[in-house]
Amino acid sequence: MNILILAAGYGKRMQELTENTPKPLLPFRKKNLLSYALDMAQAIQEEDIYINVHYQSDEIIRFVHENYPNVKISDETSRILDTGGGVKKILSKGKDLLIFNSDNYWQLDFLSDLKSGIDFFNKNAEITNLLFTNSSKEIFDLHQNNQNQLILSSDNYNTQFQGCHLIRKNSLKNYSNVFPLQDQWRQASKNQTIYGFSCSAHVTHVGTKELYLKHSG
Repeated sequence: MNILILAAGYGKRMQELTENTPKPLLPFRKKNLLSYALDMAQAIQEEDIYINVHYQSDEIIRFVHENYPNVKISDETSRILDTGGGVKKILSKGKDLLIFNSDNYWQLDFLSDLKSGIDFFNKNAEITNLLFTNSSKEIFDLHQNNQNQLILSSDNYNTQFQGCHLIRKNSLKNYSNVFPLQDQWRQASKNQTIYGFSCSAHVTHVGTKELYLKHSG
């Protein structure tokens, strides 16, 4: 299994905060946002770790090379591939993939949930996508049924996506090279092959200016 950290976006929801700094490099408490994802990825000890880049890619590449020299760059500087295309590019290497967003505050208490979720995914071949979820907060964005399947056609939200998910190596072979990953999630929901893995640890999402300022103190 490989690991991909998504860091190619423009960070528009951060408004003026990302005019001169890419969102993954915004300072957050003791580190920048990207470091939390990279540290969590390294703690998993899977095979290769990749990070995709586009917006202000030189800054991210420089930071990664100086601080995480074993992490590989998936360079989308000339053409951004959207989330689905970025994931498909790494899946072409022939291995299942663990994916982290780079706008979450990851703490090490999530590591136990993460390892359990990977083990569950590896033992259940019928699952194409496994999203880590948590229902302890009131801000929900997904519906997870009693069988832990995610129903993306429902707006009766009862759980929250934790910014981390797993995908099978062949899941995107019939998709184009540039597309949003949510297109495949919706199809997997229709096929009943996308599941949620409920976590005890909560991951703090800081992907908007409001959330970033609220939690950064």
